[in-house]
Amino acid sequence: MIVAIGSLQRAANGIIRSGDYSTADAPEDFIAYQPLSPDYPVVVLSGSGSERAARATRWAIEQFEPEAILSFGFCEATKDLPLPGDIVIASRVINLPGTPFEWSVVDKMNSLGPDRTLLLSARTAVEIAGLDYHHGPVVTVSKLATTPGIKSWLGETVNATAADTESFAVASAAHEAGVPWAVVASVLDDRDFDVPSIIDRVGAGPNERGILAYIRYVSNSPLDLPALMRLGRLSTRASTSLGAFMTAFMEARAALIGSQPASKS
Repeated sequence: MIVAIGSLQRAANGIIRSGDYSTADAPEDFIAYQPLSPDYPVVVLSGSGSERAARATRWAIEQFEPEAILSFGFCEATKDLPLPGDIVIASRVINLPGTPFEWSVVDKMNSLGPDRTLLLSARTAVEIAGLDYHHGPVVTVSKLATTPGIKSWLGETVNATAADTESFAVASAAHEAGVPWAVVASVLDDRDFDVPSIIDRVGAGPNERGILAYIRYVSNSPLDLPALMRLGRLSTRASTSLGAFMTAFMEARAALIGSQPASKS
């Protein structure tokens, strides 16, 4: 069994639509979906931020005893090539603690590398699905990088291809439990897009905000309305890419496992 761990409902919509799922019991601050077919992964949504992601991963490992963990979700491009809807397959995940004001004085950053078999399945999946993709480091930060300047700094100084707020926590919890893992994300915003501050939901749950929250935000920041409308379109594109990827990933993994010779007793 594969467990796919994400943060937000809107990131998972493409995956849920592509399979046959029912809601599963989960702690009240998480959401879990159980597939009705083994061709799809269990989906667990933690909400935003490393603390939530780590708790959800530990719970999912205890609850489902998965053979592997796949971290998925939206990410921010930190270099000029990744575009919205592109898939980023993490070659490594890097933890960059603290606030942006502290990043420049961090002497050493923790990093982890994914399982090679899962990595091969992910690389095969993007080829099968015909998705544009990038293979490189993903950096996990405590606060979303919303400005072009910060995103560029992460790309140049940390050499990250993309940034998020959860993947290192998922990888670390899986690593500690001895469960193979990989990280795949879909680009929500490109490096040069100045993201409205309302998108930063670190610490919040997986459910989407209600329309009233956006109405209140736009009434105070009317100039951000075009950017918010663009983000809505981009989130649909990114979620659709994740749905296409996940279907192809499960097919690729099944084929890869099936092609491996049986071990001798």
